[in-house]
Amino acid sequence: MNEKTFARAVSRKISARAFYGVLFAAAFGLNLVWETAQMFAYQTELNEGWLKVFISCTGASVIDAVVTVAIYALLARLMKPNNAKFYIGAAVLGALCAIGFEWLAFRFGLWSYSEQMMVLPAIGTGLLPFIQLTILVPSAIWLAGKLKEI
Repeated sequence: MNEKTFARAVSRKISARAFYGVLFAAAFGLNLVWETAQMFAYQTELNEGWLKVFISCTGASVIDAVVTVAIYALLARLMKPNNAKFYIGAAVLGALCAIGFEWLAFRFGLWSYSEQMMVLPAIGTGLLPFIQLTILVPSAIWLAGKLKEI
């Protein structure tokens, strides 16, 4: 391998790492806003302070961001990024993750819905968390691509 080939390979690796960082940040930001906005639809204790709720939303947003990066990494191995099939795949995998997360949360009593949460009857998942990852995973991927161009 000559110096130019090596330099290009290193540049691509750094560029890929930078993209994953930007993707994580974009997914985290989008999910933190969503998590905080949908809290009205979850049961919370009356004595829970705003700080505790914010910390919970932050933790959930970190998990959502890690899942977004993992979905991107998986799909990037299977197909060319940034085409319609890629974004549809990201949305489908995001929806499946949302269903899985909600099932686990209810199974282990991590949270419950308030009367304000609409539940999808066929799958027993709240509408808001289902829409969240279905929309935000491909949105974060798109946004990260745009931010990387800057």
